Amino acid sequence: MKLWTIGFGFLLASCTLGTSMESVNYDHLFHDSNSKVWVVNKLMVDNAVISPNALYDKHLIIFYRNRNCDYIPFRDLTREAPRKGDFFVDSDKRTLDIKFYDNREEWKLDFVYLTEDSILLSPRKDSDIQMSMQLKPFQEL
Repeated sequence: MKLWTIGFGFLLASCTLGTSMESVNYDHLFHDSNSKVWVVNKLMVDNAVISPNALYDKHLIIFYRNRNCDYIPFRDLTREAPRKGDFFVDSDKRTLDIKFYDNREEWKLDFVYLTEDSILLSPRKDSDIQMSMQLKPFQEL
C-alpha cells in the first residue's frame, strides 16, 4: 500500500512539473470582448443597503471592450445621456478604477468577491465614492 501511495504521488508530481500558472484576466469579465451591461444591484454603506429594490430605480454600468464605460439610471436609459468614463482593471491587484469625464470623479474599488453572477466592490480610502457596490449582469427581460 505504501508503494502504491508513493507511486501515485510521484505520478501526480510529474504531471505538474514545468507547468506555469497564468493569472486570471478579469478584463473580459466586465465586457465579454464586446460590451456588457451590469446592474448596480446594491449600494452599501457600513453593510447597510441603501439602494432601491425595483430594477427600474437602479443604475446601470455598461463596460465596453475599448475600456470606455457608461453609468446611467435605468429609468433614464432612453431619455438622457449617460455619464461617460473609462475604466481600468488590474487583475493582479484585483482592483477596478473608473474615471468619469464630466467632473474628473474617480472611483477606486477593490474586488471583495467574484461569483458567476455577481461582483462585490469595496471603495479604497482615496476613492471619490465611499459606498460598496454589488454588480450583477443585466438579466433577460
